[in-house]
Amino acid sequence: MSLPDFLARLGRSVARNWSVTLPRGLAGAALLAALLPNTPAFAQQRASNRRHQPLNQFSAPGVAGRWATIVNPKAAHQPQPVKVELPDGQGQVAFYAAGAAEETTVPDQSLAVLHVGALYRFKIAELPAYPGVELYPTVELIDKLHPPCGRENEFPVPITLTNHEIEQAIQGRLVTKVIYIERPNHAAPFRGTNRDRAYLAEPYDNPFELAHRDGRPVAIVRIGGRTPDLTNPEPGFFGDAAPVEIIPEVIGPRPVAEYPEVLP
Repeated sequence: MSLPDFLARLGRSVARNWSVTLPRGLAGAALLAALLPNTPAFAQQRASNRRHQPLNQFSAPGVAGRWATIVNPKAAHQPQPVKVELPDGQGQVAFYAAGAAEETTVPDQSLAVLHVGALYRFKIAELPAYPGVELYPTVELIDKLHPPCGRENEFPVPITLTNHEIEQAIQGRLVTKVIYIERPNHAAPFRGTNRDRAYLAEPYDNPFELAHRDGRPVAIVRIGGRTPDLTNPEPGFFGDAAPVEIIPEVIGPRPVAEYPEVLP
């Protein structure tokens, strides 16, 4: 008996014996098995279109970055500017470079240049809506943007934190955020800020699968309630031994004389 025949017969048997009171997920699986066409070509095509996603919100920080550089070694240690956007645009941001406890403050209208594949820890503090609160999120770049040559600093990866995410972290919950570049056919049909485009996944959803479905993931941000113990520092708390460079943000139109356009 061929595999498609076996699946079709098994599907009819399961669909006939299972009760409709079963959870929707199990009932749906039975119906899908029962509706599989009895053709080897369709079975092979369906199997080839399925994509396993080994990462999820429970994956350890740093794993995705290391795997990304193994899959694409050319991307390893490539610089990519990022911009941390806080609620109301107010607060202090500082990154930890080289895995040490020494802070590198990011002034206003500045960017932090990180390296693809490395895990970074940064601190947000002096938030007007949350006086006295200090949070220590992590960020790891798993890919980079590809802007025109010479204009890399004009296209930072936005790390936008919302009030809801900060409140969840203050309550001791861990928020995992996957930042991705939208696919044209899945892009939101409206103009808005990066904060407006963020959406909350369901508890049973895998944010990595959703990001791959809608675009190309470039960064993973985790924000929770962990704080450093300065008297007995935890190894690896401040991230990998990777450098951080602070550069000014490019704001406004570019001078034409400085960056002339070259047409083919």
